[in-house]
Amino acid sequence: MPTDPAAFSPTLWVATAILAALMIRGAWRGYRRGPLRQLAGPAALTVGQLSGWIFGGDLGHALLQGTSYPWMLRGITGVVGLACVAGLLSYALLWRLGRTPEGQDESESPVLGALVGCWTGALYFLLLVGIIASVASVYDLLARPGTSADHWTVAVRDELAATPLTRELKDWSPLPDKQRTLILQTRRLMADPEARRRLMAQPEIRALAAHPTLYQAWQDKEVRELLNNKDLGGFIEHPKVRAVLADETLQQEAERVDLTKVIERSLLAPKK
Repeated sequence: MPTDPAAFSPTLWVATAILAALMIRGAWRGYRRGPLRQLAGPAALTVGQLSGWIFGGDLGHALLQGTSYPWMLRGITGVVGLACVAGLLSYALLWRLGRTPEGQDESESPVLGALVGCWTGALYFLLLVGIIASVASVYDLLARPGTSADHWTVAVRDELAATPLTRELKDWSPLPDKQRTLILQTRRLMADPEARRRLMAQPEIRALAAHPTLYQAWQDKEVRELLNNKDLGGFIEHPKVRAVLADETLQQEAERVDLTKVIERSLLAPKK
């Protein structure tokens, strides 16, 4: 991290001030509440995320089976839903366990509570930075090829990543590598008509393309124009593309295809 104060940008100074303020606030609240109640928030986040990550996907598919809800969104919906429920229950339990005995104004372990609060303040700061970096990574993925994303979260993320300790923040993304790669490949496909033609010639894609829903979307002139114009937002919002996203059978078939490998083969120019 830079030792020269002049090397800090205004964003880094503001971030340092926010970190200090959150740690001081956390220490004071921990002193008043006690360690258990101060841990309620971070523990709820941890329990909620673990529960959602481990069990949420299967739960979402089980609860939404047979409904019109898009198949590809059922898993993530279950993850988010279970994470929220488990987190709230954990928070309520720890809050109750950490309550101050009747007639006592001060918590039983105020010093320990202050120490815990100091670290929870730092944790909330990291969570805030993570949210900003997550939004910035999405804008990076959606930016037109060859251009930089124009959004304040991207600028803030890049300035926060300007130190040796935080440089990896610039390339961080909450999306799994496979999904991130697929989005980047889709962006490259939208800019390369020849690659799209090679993609449609791949045997795995030809089998999927025979599905009525996907065939109708691919043959639609407006959908093709959106692809040629690199308009990813309009492409996703098109009714025929939304019908593809809602087709459970098609999505299950596509799930069995390693799309990243198929698309990569299509993006590679054939040897002459």
